[in-house]
Amino acid sequence: MIETYQRLLQQWASLAPNECSTTERDYRFKVKVLPEVEKCSFDNPWRSVTSENSAWRLHVAEDVVLRQLNFVLLTVLHRCSVRQTNINFTFSSQGTIATICNGLKSQIHPHPALAALDAYVQLLNF
Repeated sequence: MIETYQRLLQQWASLAPNECSTTERDYRFKVKVLPEVEKCSFDNPWRSVTSENSAWRLHVAEDVVLRQLNFVLLTVLHRCSVRQTNINFTFSSQGTIATICNGLKSQIHPHPALAALDAYVQLLNF
């Protein structure tokens, strides 16, 4: 999961550097905070997200990674709504698949945020 999350964040950062960017560490990224997603008192706010130990943190339900994944999920949902793009989720015991634009499907992922990010990266590539 860590490698997948890191790869998706790196792709997001390279395809939309105004939305997400890399930092000096391979596993840390900055995601632009949208006022519609999260309140922030800065003029140009960015939130740091990390892929380090995310599988373990998710397994033990550590609050930090859950907040980060929820932030990524809400940000992607908002980015899709701005583009007037539908996003749908299919849940199963194996994980979640996200579909954007009735055709761009994510791989199956353990968390909806990863599925949404996977499908969103495909949309950015399109």
